[in-house]
Amino acid sequence: MRRITALAFVLACSALTGCSITQTVTPVPASTVHSPEICMIPAAGLREGFNTTYTAQLRSKGFQTRELPPGTPPANCALSTTYIGTWSWDMALYMSFADIQVFENGRRIGQALYDSTSGGARMGKFIDAQSKIIEMTNQLFPHTDYGKTAGQANRLP
Repeated sequence: MRRITALAFVLACSALTGCSITQTVTPVPASTVHSPEICMIPAAGLREGFNTTYTAQLRSKGFQTRELPPGTPPANCALSTTYIGTWSWDMALYMSFADIQVFENGRRIGQALYDSTSGGARMGKFIDAQSKIIEMTNQLFPHTDYGKTAGQANRLP
């Protein structure tokens, strides 16, 4: 009987830990940003709401934004960002995955990743996508004047 109870406990723990939602962020250091302009490279087929929200957040951080076609290499701009958002259906439509990466001269300097694809039966996966994009952008760019500071750094005295 103890073996059955122990086995049931192990299976229950495995099921619960297998249903996880993760978010990891490597912030962009303000000292590495040397351009007030950021080129935005969305994934093909990205929902317009993701693009609109992300663009507004970058502008609120002081960046000038320029959108480039999906698939453009990040090295084409001094500062660029690629971003992917995936929606899934489970009783309702929800953003299940988002990956925002920031590059300076083609070298990745920051990333924000949200993944609820292993969320299983967890109700926490039903998030407001706009709020999550804002949260991720604020964590990725924790300072408020990235574009302004970069523009001042490039001015000659």
